[in-house]
Amino acid sequence: MRKSLLSAALALLSTTAFAQYITEAPAGGFDFTKGKDYVVLFNPQPQMEAIKDKILADQNLDPDQVKNQFFYWVADWDKKLFTLYDIEDTHKNSYGGDDKLDMTPLFNWGSGHFGGKSQKYDLSSITDDHILHIGFMNIGSATATKNFKFIFGPGGDNGFSLMVNKAVGQAAGDLVGVGMAPDLNKWYYLDIPVKDLVDEDGDFGFEYNFSSPMEIAFTAGFDVATATPSEFTQGAVDPETGMYKITITEKGSAMAIDGVFLYKADESAGVNEVKAATKADNGAIYNLAGQQVSKDYKGVVVKNGKKFIQK
Repeated sequence: MRKSLLSAALALLSTTAFAQYITEAPAGGFDFTKGKDYVVLFNPQPQMEAIKDKILADQNLDPDQVKNQFFYWVADWDKKLFTLYDIEDTHKNSYGGDDKLDMTPLFNWGSGHFGGKSQKYDLSSITDDHILHIGFMNIGSATATKNFKFIFGPGGDNGFSLMVNKAVGQAAGDLVGVGMAPDLNKWYYLDIPVKDLVDEDGDFGFEYNFSSPMEIAFTAGFDVATATPSEFTQGAVDPETGMYKITITEKGSAMAIDGVFLYKADESAGVNEVKAATKADNGAIYNLAGQQVSKDYKGVVVKNGKKFIQK
């Protein structure tokens, strides 16, 4: 497995020459026919059915929270607040369904992770040829911070520490910017090749070694320096959960997630279909999800059946 070091100079790079890895989610959601060898941490059940023959490693969140769970914490001094947290948001996911995760910080450091319970996460099948996908939406207030952090892997020196709404390659402490998602209540997809994440001569230069099972596989949260906590009232302890009943009275920073998985581009499906389309469309340009993009799009694209980086 490839290893590389985080480039100390990444914060100095000009972002104009590098890829934008975040795009608006297309109508109908992610096109799973364009991928293969899926390694899934979170995916709605209808979409899991659609790729059941293409799954390399099924680590999907356990709805009964026996095998694993999404644990969102808001305080570490009171365990009655150390809880899975759902802000009861009414948005649909990017596929038009209900299955998603909603979260908001009650204190600046609020964040959560996908953690193993009876079974640790096994991400050993991930390779440099995979593409990391995260579907997310800003459901916070108009004045709240839009800087979201995603840490894939256990963190530290083993994994990918990414910040949304920081320019590609811009440092944010231990995190690195992956591009902009400016609009509220709009689904965006982050699709970034692992090859790019470990390329020490590019915007990143992370290292990873997922050969051993891990307790924590993914962390999602907010930029501690700028997060806007939501205002809330705290009720009595729910006897069923042992946690306080929390009611949000005014939303601050808030985020929804509807997918965390990796995949490989399926040359026999996506690229071949793009080849056929380019012939008819006179040199049209497509991203790796098979969506047509403009000449201003920055990143890995397919044109006339060939892949290249458009800067």
